[in-house]
Amino acid sequence: MKRAYSILIAVCVCLWSACGYQFAGTTPLPQGIQSVSFAEFSNHTLETGVEKELQWAIEREFRTRRNIRVTDTGEGVISAQLQTLELRPFSFDRRDQVLEYELVLALDIQLTDRGSGKVLWQADNLRVTEYYSAIPQVLVTTSPEFLQGTLNPGDLPGLSDVQFSETQRSLAVGRLFVAAAREVSYRLGDNF
Repeated sequence: MKRAYSILIAVCVCLWSACGYQFAGTTPLPQGIQSVSFAEFSNHTLETGVEKELQWAIEREFRTRRNIRVTDTGEGVISAQLQTLELRPFSFDRRDQVLEYELVLALDIQLTDRGSGKVLWQADNLRVTEYYSAIPQVLVTTSPEFLQGTLNPGDLPGLSDVQFSETQRSLAVGRLFVAAAREVSYRLGDNF
């Protein structure tokens, strides 16, 4: 019985390794790239400074979840162009008051070999979406998004709707960039 169990485990390990499945963060970069650097991201949106926030989010993702060295002279160079950062009303009450907003980020991103200048990977029109509550009355104070923020449920009555909405928007933009960084990391690993 013990031998049959050992054989079964060996077969499963062989099949598992043959299927190409790997743990998140362990997929190598193309062409043996071991380190990356970041070119200055371009920003075609109306929001100033968001290109830096996105770059920092992607750098954190690479350093922590992918365990890739980020240096000033990396073998691969990551560059991105933020095309749009749109804010749209998403849900309304019966009086057409906005209850929830949708943030949509669209960007083009690529990995280039520093030595040859050859594009090794690219994703055009990558879109990431995040939502946030516009008024405190529709906020779920037990949601993970709220609990990760800096507001306490007791603070809500003292905020105007505008203050609340701007606070929620700022937090949603941060979550949007984290989601974009994870999507870039996933797609980069998924394609190789």
